[in-house]
Amino acid sequence: MARRRGKSTKQQPIKAWNIVIFGFFIACLVGIAMNFKVAKSKTELEPESEEKLDEEILRMLRAIPNKTESIPTQNCHFASSEGRRSYQEDRVTCDLNLKIPLFGASGLEEVRVGAVAVFDGHIGSAASEMASNIFLDKFLLKLNNSIEQSSNLKELLKSSLETTINDIDAEFSEAAFKYHFYAGSTAVVALIYDNHVLVANVGDSKAFLCSQKKISQEAGTAGLLAEELTRDHNAHRLDERARIEASGGVFKFVHNFVPLLMGHFPMTRAIGDVPLKRYGIIANPEMTDWRSLTSKDEFLVVASDGIFESIAPQEVCDFLTVKDHSDPSLLAEQLIQKAYLEGSYDNLSVVLVPLGSGGSSCR
Repeated sequence: MARRRGKSTKQQPIKAWNIVIFGFFIACLVGIAMNFKVAKSKTELEPESEEKLDEEILRMLRAIPNKTESIPTQNCHFASSEGRRSYQEDRVTCDLNLKIPLFGASGLEEVRVGAVAVFDGHIGSAASEMASNIFLDKFLLKLNNSIEQSSNLKELLKSSLETTINDIDAEFSEAAFKYHFYAGSTAVVALIYDNHVLVANVGDSKAFLCSQKKISQEAGTAGLLAEELTRDHNAHRLDERARIEASGGVFKFVHNFVPLLMGHFPMTRAIGDVPLKRYGIIANPEMTDWRSLTSKDEFLVVASDGIFESIAPQEVCDFLTVKDHSDPSLLAEQLIQKAYLEGSYDNLSVVLVPLGSGGSSCR
């Protein structure tokens, strides 16, 4: 009996281990099957190779007729950095000396217009790359095709800018839908003409003026005051949130009470983002009126949202107050360095347009 009990005691653990091993084997098979299913679903939802799709779509987009090969940044001071990211999705294009043909009392003449644009891409750089490459050409083409139909150049500039941004969105979205591409981009564009500035905004990048003010009436010291020309497009704005929710979009609040569309998208307007169009995402820009520039306006600042992860527009103007203005390009570099050191984790891009003492060539 003792021997029989001993034999039974010795075999019991072996039997138990066999059950454990068999169960582990079954679990592995289930895990492999589930991983395969998840991987397959992920492949269906996300691009298999962002870089490959970037190249393919950009090759097609760059074949657009009337595309010139001119440098997209002319006569302007800017700086751009990938920051703490391993890739750069921001794109900048500007020209402060665009020549627009206009029929006046003395016949055909040219007027000068300044254009500054910052495009902040997401889910790849395809949308921001395309927008920056073709924006100036498309904008000028719109103007040239409509210049004889309008006697009010300011209104024509405004309408042409709005149409250009919408056309870029439509063109990119068509290609993105065809190639199952999910990229998108913000857009903030400032026009300067006849001592006035106008801004179009899509998303959460910013444009603002830094203008002279008195900091202390007693001491008589002066500084620069920020006047924001854009408002971010997100669910904190009731009008934007209502439009998205009317289209079936749902916002979820994450840490720091940030409302994200469908749990992952922070904006309510953007170029591209084709899968989110059905939830009310639009690229129609919010436009300012023409704002008269005065002798107190020192800088126009146009920047991607990475700058404002760590410093506010007023802090930008405070920074410019105490700096030497003799080299605006160096100032732009110093500004993105400041945003980086203050803790920004995003790409960083800024354009500085000096306005004081006739700093802008198109004032």
